[in-house]
Amino acid sequence: MFNKIPQILGLIVVLSSVVVTACNPFVAAKEPDQITVQLSWFHTAEFAGFYVADQKGYYADENLKVSLVAGGPEADPIAAVLDGQAQFGVAAGDALIRARAADQDVVAVSSIFRQSPLVVMTLADSDIQRPQDLVGKTVGVISPNMDTTWDIQFLGMLKKLNIEPSAITFVPIEDYHGANELTSGRMQAASGFFSSNEPVQAQLDGQDITLLFYSDYGIEIYSNAIFTSGSTIREQPDLVERFIRATLKGYQYAIEHPEEIADLALKYDDTLDANLQSATMQAQIPLIDTGDAPIGTMDEEVWQITQDILLEQGIISTSVDLKTVYTNKFVEKAQ
Repeated sequence: MFNKIPQILGLIVVLSSVVVTACNPFVAAKEPDQITVQLSWFHTAEFAGFYVADQKGYYADENLKVSLVAGGPEADPIAAVLDGQAQFGVAAGDALIRARAADQDVVAVSSIFRQSPLVVMTLADSDIQRPQDLVGKTVGVISPNMDTTWDIQFLGMLKKLNIEPSAITFVPIEDYHGANELTSGRMQAASGFFSSNEPVQAQLDGQDITLLFYSDYGIEIYSNAIFTSGSTIREQPDLVERFIRATLKGYQYAIEHPEEIADLALKYDDTLDANLQSATMQAQIPLIDTGDAPIGTMDEEVWQITQDILLEQGIISTSVDLKTVYTNKFVEKAQ
């Protein structure tokens, strides 16, 4: 009996400290870690997982307070992360390899889309049913210099199929609403569109269209990789793990409840078209969840294809070690 008294007293002390801590208003909970995410583009359903994680409390559950900064054509997520303005960013895979080739310490830790969304869009009643049919046609491109991530992938597809670019007339796309550039007759095909964006709008407008996916011809680049700095991974791996876990949980919810995403997206930009956002979410589900690996997982083959395109077009002069460009360890820990 008496030799149990120290154990009993110890238990009382522990329980008393727990009660005092729980009841003491001066013992503050740990402040949430502040995170800024620089998105690659304007607010849209593409970023549904971030919205869900924010609005459904998944970030809060990980003791994170996250600010989502809209991007756009002038945004530079890589610079924002390297300068410390953001802890995480969203960027195309080729941009991250270019950064590593320039000795910039950024690392992809997940990807929103596992399959490339990039397509060539034509009207269904045109005679363009395959890339070879583009010969002799006028095709819209994103930049007249054809140096954007969208254009270099299009050029990569042409090269892979032995289609001479000089046999095609290129004009910059000016009107990005649906199929307007096609119905106006200004071009017979438009390249570089996300299958979940302009083509979806075209279908909502009642247009019958044909899509040629770059991925069907062996061209794959991660269009929206989630990345951070190498120093953040080395110094704050727990922060990265918590952020990716909450974000992927958000994307899983978005896949399972696509009907909720438009309303969530409108909380970040109330000028968005709800019907378009709903249709966009539906269209991108097979790009996010390909069924052959957990969502967010990246494949070495895709990174190799990306690097090969950059080398072939002389955008980088030497290979980089792809193991320094990306890691799946945080996606794996989130499972």
